Amino acid sequence: MWRLVYSLAATLSTFMWGIYFSFTRRYLSVELGGGTRAVLLITGLEWVYAFFAVLAGRLVNTLGGRNLVRLSSIGFLPLLAAATLRDPNLLALVLSLSSLAWSVSWPAILTAVFSSSRGRYGWVYSIFTLGTGLGWSAGSVAMGFIYSAGGPVLVFSTCSLLYLLSYLIFSELYPGDTELHSKDPREGFGEVRRLWYILTPYTLIVFSRELYYSVAPVKLSTELAKLLRDSPESLQYVAFGIAYGGISSILSIPTRVICGKLTDLYNPLLLLVISSLAYLVSYWGFVLTEGLVSIVIWQLPLYPLVDTAVNVGLAKATSGSSRATALGASLAFSALGGLAVLPLTASPELSQDVIGALVTFALAISVALATYYYRKPRL
Repeated sequence: MWRLVYSLAATLSTFMWGIYFSFTRRYLSVELGGGTRAVLLITGLEWVYAFFAVLAGRLVNTLGGRNLVRLSSIGFLPLLAAATLRDPNLLALVLSLSSLAWSVSWPAILTAVFSSSRGRYGWVYSIFTLGTGLGWSAGSVAMGFIYSAGGPVLVFSTCSLLYLLSYLIFSELYPGDTELHSKDPREGFGEVRRLWYILTPYTLIVFSRELYYSVAPVKLSTELAKLLRDSPESLQYVAFGIAYGGISSILSIPTRVICGKLTDLYNPLLLLVISSLAYLVSYWGFVLTEGLVSIVIWQLPLYPLVDTAVNVGLAKATSGSSRATALGASLAFSALGGLAVLPLTASPELSQDVIGALVTFALAISVALATYYYRKPRL
């Protein structure tokens, strides 16, 4: 029963993040005039705190999973404080603080989800995340209407309330901690060292993905403005929310089921290879086309591929609090990819071709590494 409620809480959580990401990316880059650099700044800052996720295993041992998740509910405070800010740089800094609480608690939540899964890690994970696509889609669409009703204050207030509510559910229904503990808290870090063959390609994919996501808000806004010329700002926010995450999130629902089954049947590294190639083709297709074609390409549900591959791959290879540490390490390693976009904010040249060259180089290495180790089964 708790798994079903956890799935509902995950849906509620992604409903909030759907509102948050679709709003903040356009709000910072377009309404506050921050452009691509503002998106790169908040992207990098949000990833800074993900490094703390590597401590998740030790925190589970020290505090217990339930207490850790309960403490992390304070992540609603930065979202609430952001309601009165309009300077893009200061707003990016404040908003990024909410990722700290999420980073240290999410590995503990996932560890609970994978407990008692009887080896069906892909299936259990796909069921847990099944409603997240619907939640993200609904949040992305709702964002425009919430903004129209109360502006940024109502948007950030709604996000803070939803964050708090979802974490209260996660903490109150957290399962027993017995099988989540490890006798030696250092054990998990040993697991991390031997899992670099998953974490390194993942880091490169995240770097490429964040570059892609940094280009997308401005281009999507531009293409939508052409299609909806002379439309009011509120309507363009609604259209942006639908285009940014509303449609692709719905498509991610069946994608997650398929990915879950694939990772139970095959080495998850296969899905990492497919993810890298898919992001590479999607990026160039998106930036080289215009109008409705580019908007359609953006709808491809690519995130579930890499997300399922990494989390299921790490779950298969670990156990106990070592699993929480490994899942936390995946966030820390992904932070390296996210933070790598920060130096680009100082570059005088941020054309789509320059960013595309970096995306191509990183994904080519990711494909090479994942393919090489896929041929040497470890999972």
